This record gives sequence, structure tokens and C-alpha cells, in this order.
Amino acid sequence: MITASQLRAARGLLDWSRSDLSKASKVSQETIKNIEHGIFRPQETTEDAIIRAFAAQDVDFTDNEGVRKHKDPVKTFSGQNGYREMLDHIYNTVRNKTPITRHLALADTYALNIVPDYVATFSNRMASIPHLDSKCLVWEDDQNFPFSYCEYRWLKKATVWAKPFYVYSDSVIFIANMHVETFLAVSITSDLLVNDMIEQFDALWKMARAPIKKN
Repeated sequence: MITASQLRAARGLLDWSRSDLSKASKVSQETIKNIEHGIFRPQETTEDAIIRAFAAQDVDFTDNEGVRKHKDPVKTFSGQNGYREMLDHIYNTVRNKTPITRHLALADTYALNIVPDYVATFSNRMASIPHLDSKCLVWEDDQNFPFSYCEYRWLKKATVWAKPFYVYSDSVIFIANMHVETFLAVSITSDLLVNDMIEQFDALWKMARAPIKKN
């Protein structure tokens, strides 16, 4: 259970106001204030939302009412909950750092298969980020464009030799398994890796063409 002092300390680590935490967690400022003042304890769903918001910024709640910010450049996301955590991590990273994403999706339907009820929410949050520069590549003739904030292009299958990846700000996600029950992805924070993957993406983008959407 998150304590009032832990919550205040966690906000302090990120220099977050209650408004910042409310936007990241979708928990009202009034609820956050009441938790911090010890007026009531959060429900499990509220606590989970707060924990995910801080985890996306590499802040963990520890035993003995502790809080820590870890610097591990590698994060692993697994299963359905992991996919949602990954989307939250993308949003919070891009919102607070460079607003850029490059997504070599090949087929973007797995998002709808894994978290069908969260795709629209994530898309709307991403679309609200000022000056967002977002591009996505999918197979030619694919008519699935679930992320409304993205500019999509079609790739010929013969031109693609890479596995799916997602560049966002200073990090890259590599998708290892896209099945619902066994989804697995690894995020690596590395400016050098980001530059290399954007260079690869840009080369493919030049070979791609704008999709013809069906009416």
C-alpha cells in the first residue's frame, strides 16, 4: 500500500505537481491530495494507476515506505499488462522529452488484439502532445491504422529485413513476441541506438508510399 509520505516523496523525485501526476495516472488531483493528507487509502485500481505512472518514469516504491529512481537503461514488458505499461511508458517519455516516434510496425493489428480497450485512449493522449512528430510503417495494402496520431506509409514486403521496433525520444523498443498471452518487448535507452534505428527507419520511409485508404 502506498503511503502519504511515499507519494509526496515520489512526486518530489520527479519535481511533479499534483496536476502532473493526475495527467500521467488519470487519477484526480483531489484524490491525490486526499491520499497525501491521509484522508483515505487508495483503492487497488487507483494505486495501480499511480504506480504505473511513476514506473514509466523509472520511479519505484520500495519496502519500509521507501522511494527510489533507478537508472537501468533496459526495461522489459510482458503479457497484456506489460503491453499497457509499455504504452504508458512511451507516452510519459515522449511527453517529457523529445516529442518524436518512429514505428516499424509491419502490421499494427497486434495492439488491437492485446489491449483493444486502451488503443483509443493511448492515441488520444499521444495526439495531445504538442509538436509530436510521429511516423509508422506497415505492410503494403494493410488497412489497419489504429494510432491516429501517426502518419502511416506502406512498405513492400520485399524491402523489409528488420523486425518491428519503436523509437521514442531517447529509447528504442524491440518487439520479440506479438501474441496476446505471450507478448514480450524490451526497451533500451540509448542515444546511439536511437540514431542508428532512425537512420534505418528513414531509409525505409523513403522507399514507402502513402496508403490508399478504403472508403
